[in-house]
Amino acid sequence: MERFFPTHRFLEWKQNLRSLLNRIRENKRVLFSFLALGFVFFLFVLSYYGLEFYLRNYRIPLVKLRKVLAATINQELGKAVDIGVLDFSLREGLIIEDLVVSNEEDFSFNDYMLKVKKVTFRLSSYFKESPTVERIDFYSPQLILNDDRGLRDRLISYAQTSKLKDIRFHDAKLTVKKSDTTLVDWKEGWDIELVRKNKRLYVQYNNGWFWVPNTTRVKGEGIFSESNLDEFQFEFFWKNFPSEEAILLTNYLFGSQVQSAVLTGEGKISSNPNTGFVIDGNVEFENSFIILPFFENYLLEGFRFREKFHFTKDVEDREFFGNEFQIKTQVATVMAKESLLHRKLEFQINELEDIFEHITDLSGLFRFPLFGELHGNVEVNETGDKNKWFSVAGEVKGSGLKLESSLLSMENGKLLLHWKPNQEWNLNWDAEIFGKPSHLVGSGTADFSRSKKIDGTYYYPMSSKTKLNFQSTELSANDWKPLYEDWKKDTMEEIRERQEKLIPEEYFYQTKLYKYFLESMNFDLGIHITNFFAYQGSKSLGESKGNLTVKDGRFSFNLGLGNADSKVSVVSFFASKTPNFSFNLLLKEYPWSDLWMNVCGAEWKPSNVSLDYSFNSIGSDYYMLHKDARTSYHLKLWGVTLKEGDLIAKGNIDLNPFKKPFTMEFSLNRYSDLDYLSDVVVTSESLDLKGYGNNKNGNYQMTLYGLVGETRGSFAISEEENKCLFK
Repeated sequence: MERFFPTHRFLEWKQNLRSLLNRIRENKRVLFSFLALGFVFFLFVLSYYGLEFYLRNYRIPLVKLRKVLAATINQELGKAVDIGVLDFSLREGLIIEDLVVSNEEDFSFNDYMLKVKKVTFRLSSYFKESPTVERIDFYSPQLILNDDRGLRDRLISYAQTSKLKDIRFHDAKLTVKKSDTTLVDWKEGWDIELVRKNKRLYVQYNNGWFWVPNTTRVKGEGIFSESNLDEFQFEFFWKNFPSEEAILLTNYLFGSQVQSAVLTGEGKISSNPNTGFVIDGNVEFENSFIILPFFENYLLEGFRFREKFHFTKDVEDREFFGNEFQIKTQVATVMAKESLLHRKLEFQINELEDIFEHITDLSGLFRFPLFGELHGNVEVNETGDKNKWFSVAGEVKGSGLKLESSLLSMENGKLLLHWKPNQEWNLNWDAEIFGKPSHLVGSGTADFSRSKKIDGTYYYPMSSKTKLNFQSTELSANDWKPLYEDWKKDTMEEIRERQEKLIPEEYFYQTKLYKYFLESMNFDLGIHITNFFAYQGSKSLGESKGNLTVKDGRFSFNLGLGNADSKVSVVSFFASKTPNFSFNLLLKEYPWSDLWMNVCGAEWKPSNVSLDYSFNSIGSDYYMLHKDARTSYHLKLWGVTLKEGDLIAKGNIDLNPFKKPFTMEFSLNRYSDLDYLSDVVVTSESLDLKGYGNNKNGNYQMTLYGLVGETRGSFAISEEENKCLFK
């Protein structure tokens, strides 16, 4: 027996048991306390769940309450409501899970106004006949609002006038839309608290820990009066905030359309019977993309600046700062028979390149590298007089103006524009264009009337009378060739785009350019060039004079090109549904330095050109002008030299006579996309040819008769894509 249960082990166990009993006797009060505490806890848990069970099943009619909540929301907002689960707990109160409110009267379009994962209602008492809601918590709500001012005002009014003491939003996301434009889009979750104390509503919001560096954070707090909806005070702070999340507020602060920007700053909004409505603050814009006011095809790209703002009910003051510029604007509202706006602009720009290096067109390809200083002030007031709606006064001064562009060169520019209160203005501008001193001086008047569009909005057409004179010591025609080539490229792209996309014609007399500026314009520009050059290095062709006029819907431009026999003229009557357009160019032994034409891969370069060119067409855009064009001219090329190309395939004739300078002339008439050449004559010491031909899409076909060197007979030039034959 001792082998299975040793005596010493039994004695050890007996001793441990005696020791335990002794400790229990010594600490029996502690043991009884733990047992009592456990019993109390058990009773508390039993009571808690018992009370919760009682309230859920006997005191609070969840089924009826579900119907009442849905009906109340539907009645107050006029929207369809769907409640997923309605439950109750002592800790959270009434619980709604998966609450959905439609933007319509039903859910047929799946257009939701509100989606909430969970909403809790904490009641003042569970035993009163009419308990009140002390606090509402929204968890992960997504609110999508259309620009419905009535609904927005009802929501704000309800928050201020209801007896709710505490409303809290946890991880809230908000989107506000107007038509197809998103005005507010909170992509990050926000925590918002509205607490009622002492007849005031205290508001706090944030979207995270503001003090964390290099993060996008917003916070703010404010006080609203319970009795007066127009009495409040609110402060807000932004850090690295993307403007896309509140584009409406960003545009309001900036005063114009902002595509995107990153904002950092602070502001304060207040309203009370003594001071009225006031907004003060400052904000820094970084990496901004801003569409320029009045120039909708250009934007300010990647720009950084600061703004101070002060807004009241009737006045908006803004001040913009940069490294080398300061711009102040003021827009004031004056009440007469109707609300009239008075605008003031003051600017001091010491380095224009700080701004213009960020200006580009919408494609991002065109830049406007302007340098120099610009200072001035302009005041534009609405008068209330329909026929003279704006009163303009001010002055603009510029110095050291310089334009570095591959298309146009300007240096040492000086500008003085003075606009008098009686709508008269005068202009004085000096500069070196392509290195040649030039001067523009003139004066005029401009009146803006107010007219109403069909949709009820207003536009402000200008009636003007302008007289200007331009003088320059020298002008070289070839300096303007890059500008012409760029215009030609854009023209051909527009023609191709309209042709491929079948874009309908927009009548010119309905465009903003015509209705706003050209309909009542009287413009006269005199041009005087002391020495006109065909190209750099050529001899002077003498004095050049011309005139540009716009009057009564008619455009006319005439310029002599250095002598009486060479000139260019453009005429258009544009005040019609389909404007007509004519262009005429007359050159007489005009010096030439560039390639004129390319035949069979050979570049034809004349020394002089005689040309009688005529272009006539009708249409409101480049495509229609090209489509209906009637082109004809007589051309004579003097001293033509050829640079042989790879495409020439020699036949059974000797081409050496063409390697010496020769003269070529012909008449051309265009019909549709085909050019017909007639009266072709090619002459030199070893050439005497006559004939005819055509040109389609740049490919020439010619039939010539006569003498080439020692050979007399009939010769044909056949040119196709990547193929050419001369025999």
